[in-house]
Amino acid sequence: MVIARESGLSQSTISTILKDKKRISDAVKSSASVKSTVITKKRAGPIDDMEKLLVEWIDEQVRKRAPLSLLMIQAKARSLFNMLKEHADPTYTQMFTASHGWFQRFKRRHNFHTVKVSGEAASADIECAEAFKEELHRIIVDQKYLPEQIFNVDETSLFWKRLPEHTYVPQEYKTIPGFRDHVTVLLGGNVLGFKLKPFLIYHSENPRAFKNVSKHTLPVYYRHNKKAWMTSVLFEDWFLNCFIPQAREYCRQNNIPFRILLILDDAPGHPQHIGAMHPDVKVVYLPLNTTTLIQPMDQGAIAAFKAHYLRQTFAQAVEATESGQTLQEFWKGFNILNAIQNIAAAWEEVTQQCMNCIWKKVLKTYVNTFKGFNKGPAVDDMVSNNILTLGKQLKLDIHEDNIHKIVSIKTEEISNEELIEPEKERSKEVKAEEEIIWKAPRKFTAKKLAEAFATISTGMRMLEEMDSNYERYARADRQIQDALACYREIYNEEKKLTVQSKLDIFLKNTMPAKPSTSVIASVPSTSYSQVTSEERGVSTLVAVASTSSSS
Repeated sequence: MVIARESGLSQSTISTILKDKKRISDAVKSSASVKSTVITKKRAGPIDDMEKLLVEWIDEQVRKRAPLSLLMIQAKARSLFNMLKEHADPTYTQMFTASHGWFQRFKRRHNFHTVKVSGEAASADIECAEAFKEELHRIIVDQKYLPEQIFNVDETSLFWKRLPEHTYVPQEYKTIPGFRDHVTVLLGGNVLGFKLKPFLIYHSENPRAFKNVSKHTLPVYYRHNKKAWMTSVLFEDWFLNCFIPQAREYCRQNNIPFRILLILDDAPGHPQHIGAMHPDVKVVYLPLNTTTLIQPMDQGAIAAFKAHYLRQTFAQAVEATESGQTLQEFWKGFNILNAIQNIAAAWEEVTQQCMNCIWKKVLKTYVNTFKGFNKGPAVDDMVSNNILTLGKQLKLDIHEDNIHKIVSIKTEEISNEELIEPEKERSKEVKAEEEIIWKAPRKFTAKKLAEAFATISTGMRMLEEMDSNYERYARADRQIQDALACYREIYNEEKKLTVQSKLDIFLKNTMPAKPSTSVIASVPSTSYSQVTSEERGVSTLVAVASTSSSS
């Protein structure tokens, strides 16, 4: 047991090695050319599945900038393994302790050397937060930013069809499509209390609920990707196509210059080059481990938004049950379009006073505009006097702590069950939610490939003109050309097919039903003058080929 514990291997594995020690020793002696022999075990079953799920969980934690510790990872690994083992073959008896040795090997297997794992969860850096406040104050004063010109945004995930944790929910509720669904919502505004239109990311491009509904008329900017996560590409889309137009229009209406100071946290989905994408927008990033202290949207706006969303949804459920529906019927009919409407309504209910006062922990300027919003009492009052009352009307076994857990956290964590849920089961839910819309399959064409190569060449010429270090540019150009080699092969094949296709079409349209001594003679003079120069070239080739074959 001691050897098993120290090595991170199961007792059965150690026993097998000891039983085969003679065979292993003989194999080592007979391998004269081999300096050392490494004995590894085949990873399969619950342990292998657990590691795949653990990788997904760690990726999500990194994406959310959540602190990771060795103890957290070990506890999650054991939790996932135990759950998987319950569903494994009864004869499976291997043990798993998530030892330190296992963790080191796990990091090597999955290349997690760059992931910062501390001995315990990182605490917020108060000194760093204070230094940032001083620097931000200097920028605002030196560059004379107005409160209307200072913005902050932040993402939050929302399980839009899930009841508060630990609420008693019959098993049939969990089979309702969308019960496990979540959206990512980007929310934000300026110091004066102006709120930006929400930016929402969902996993489906065309949900069934959107039938006969134009996405451009939704009260949110709607985008999609497979995991409903914020990515750098989507954030750039928001910045250029949503934020810039909206902020410019706001400044125009208020007769102030379009000069924006945008404060962001250093999340992976917020690319560092975003500040260089518009000359009139300056971007500053909050230091690591300070968002809970000074990120404006984390000081009550997101909590208030989630509380309003839950109250809105519960109120609709109460109204439905009073009209004769069961709660299950209401929940089954509640779709992503209903959720979006409630998201917009909840964001509308977040007051200007709230949006103004969330800045008091990061700004030293414009403090006289703050008017006493207090995150704790404001949300507590909504929970105890509204949401809890509605929950009891729905006969839910619900407590204040359950509700506070939803509204107080920025990003809700995916549970073990959702990580373990097979991909095919997730796809079933997606199909149940989506309207099946036929789309032409993706395919390469010579024309589109040529356009892509031309665009890349234009970009490389732009880099060459800017870069004084020609060696660096040449190295980058070689790497890009090497990477494009596979697409150039496809382009050459498509080009051949295009020429052959034109040749086949020409032959079909011009060759007579009976053999003729002259191909050119078989083309009517009236139509020959109308064909393109390319087709005349093909005609000449065909004529030459025919003459050669007849001779």
